Amino acid sequence: MRLALALMSLLAAPAGAQSCLPAHLPPVAACEGARLRVAVVGDVLIHQALAVQGYARGFGTIWGAAEPWVRRADLAIANLEGPVAPGLTAGGARLPDPGPVFDGRVHTGYPRFNYHRALLQDLARAGFDVVTTANNHALDRGSAGVNATLEALEAAGLDAVGSGAPGGPRWQPLRLRSPAGRLSLLACSFSTNGIADPGRQIARCYDDRAGLLAAVRAEVASGAGVIVLPHWGQEYQTRPDSAQRSLARDLALAGAMAVIGTHPHVPQPWEVLESPLGPALIVYSTGNFVAAQPPLERSTAPMVWLELCRGASGMRVGGAAYLPMQMNFERGPVLTLPRPGDGARAEAGLALLDRLIPGRALAPACRDAPRSPAPQMPQDRP
Repeated sequence: MRLALALMSLLAAPAGAQSCLPAHLPPVAACEGARLRVAVVGDVLIHQALAVQGYARGFGTIWGAAEPWVRRADLAIANLEGPVAPGLTAGGARLPDPGPVFDGRVHTGYPRFNYHRALLQDLARAGFDVVTTANNHALDRGSAGVNATLEALEAAGLDAVGSGAPGGPRWQPLRLRSPAGRLSLLACSFSTNGIADPGRQIARCYDDRAGLLAAVRAEVASGAGVIVLPHWGQEYQTRPDSAQRSLARDLALAGAMAVIGTHPHVPQPWEVLESPLGPALIVYSTGNFVAAQPPLERSTAPMVWLELCRGASGMRVGGAAYLPMQMNFERGPVLTLPRPGDGARAEAGLALLDRLIPGRALAPACRDAPRSPAPQMPQDRP
């Protein structure tokens, strides 16, 4: 597999490539040996304001501050919230591809998103390796949109987890190999916004809970460490609901070493649950990565950092931390890395994250290290 080979190469690289990150992240479980650094961000939710800028000047002009950090990871994951279906309208009509523009017919925003493949090219250029494709907007262009998205992801060199071909197995783990051990990713969604899924293309967290837990157990039995990436919870609520907590407990008991959620569009707390295989990290919600949602809780989010290594019962999460991120709309939309002293909004965002996720922020000195002059704007896309 392409990504497995990439991980082997990255883990063999000199440690200087990650010199800013501490030798060990705040601990979760005891483990040793080769270590795999994984970065996970939340929803890539391209509302109109982001689409207009991203198509004209490149999405790196929005999330460029995060790119040095994404590239530091051995494996970087994002949630692709919406399809990439060339020429396809929300009503199912096929039109000529208008190119990388927000035309309001093929390439649209809320409530039924569809993106140009330039978004995927820029995600790959930023250093992302995997996107999750199980979310409530996955079927915004129907079954044909799911198929087109998977083809576009393959063309962009990005792996995907959470959706598949009509009639195929609903639970299709993305299996990776690394010197730290074998890793399996599973993704699922609580909903598809009421859009029918006759081909069972989108993995469902709650509707097929038994299938999800069986898939986790099977991957654990094969010797893999398992990370589950559910799209769940209540929008704009900074506390997980009872359904999230219940499923998180079941996933930990089934052997998942980490559960990292999306959908609420705001950050939610982390906790460590005990399981038969050792501590399991639960990140109830990462919040957004990029989105045009200005309220503080919706525009402030953690970039989750995991350190995976070998434990007594197989691969474990040895440590976990986060890098604070915040969307700025006064000089953007642009993603920033807030620091103490950056102003009242930055301070409020840092305080929010510290209240929800105490003790796991990367040290300010480390956050400062990759800061550099703003990248030059690329030429407008043709």
